Amino acid sequence: MKEFLKKKGSIIIASAVALAIILGVTANSISGTTFVSGAVNAVMRPISSGVAVLADFFEGIYGYMFKYDRLKNENEELKTRVADLEQQVRENSAAEDENRRLRELLKLKEKHSDFELETTKIISWGASNWTSTFTINKGSNSGIELYDCIITENGYLVGQVIEVGANTALARTVIDPNMSAGALIDRTGLAAVACGYFEYMTKGNLKLTFIPNGATIVNGDVITTSGKGRSIPKGLVIGKVVDAGFEATGQTQYAVIRPMADINGLSQVFVIKSFNVED
Repeated sequence: MKEFLKKKGSIIIASAVALAIILGVTANSISGTTFVSGAVNAVMRPISSGVAVLADFFEGIYGYMFKYDRLKNENEELKTRVADLEQQVRENSAAEDENRRLRELLKLKEKHSDFELETTKIISWGASNWTSTFTINKGSNSGIELYDCIITENGYLVGQVIEVGANTALARTVIDPNMSAGALIDRTGLAAVACGYFEYMTKGNLKLTFIPNGATIVNGDVITTSGKGRSIPKGLVIGKVVDAGFEATGQTQYAVIRPMADINGLSQVFVIKSFNVED
């Protein structure tokens, strides 16, 4: 209907106008006789009015169609402009995030000048529900080796390399059931072990075990790496205690750790290729 009116609208309007003119001329041409003129006018008047109304109706429809097309084009232009602005916002946000990461990385390098870092990106996540792993876009060609430690720009522990290819490497996260690291309760300096457990991994957490008898642990305690084992540097933040209690035997304590690294939100991570080992 719309296309018909666009193509034929002007013809219909012109025809209606012409018909009105013809009716008017016809009426005038026979206006010589009063009776006949009156009769003709009586007949022609409603017809002429109807034709005029019809002409106005089609003219309104015809004008609306063209106004609709103009508004539609303007709407498409506005959508394009909005999309461009949204893209600019995304690019600016990405640039701000990158600048923030670089600032944090600079602070980390100032604090740990012995770290040799390799910047990498996470290209995929493990599909298994029983483990927590990811793949990075660099491998042995970039100097990455087995059991290298992986961190965020803030120095938060992310995980450890477990397989190395030429240009990619597979890593497990701190919450993976096969992950363990020597740990320290930062507030007291007491040593323990941070381990991944399946039941904790499903909730995004890990477990602190081998806690010395009599140790006091409270929610909010920061857990850092102890450097034991020589594959993970000392002083990296693992996470914070969110719960604590005693094992079923009632003899040993445990704590639940929430990682400081946002495991599910990671995209860029840093591999520590070498560092000074502290005895």
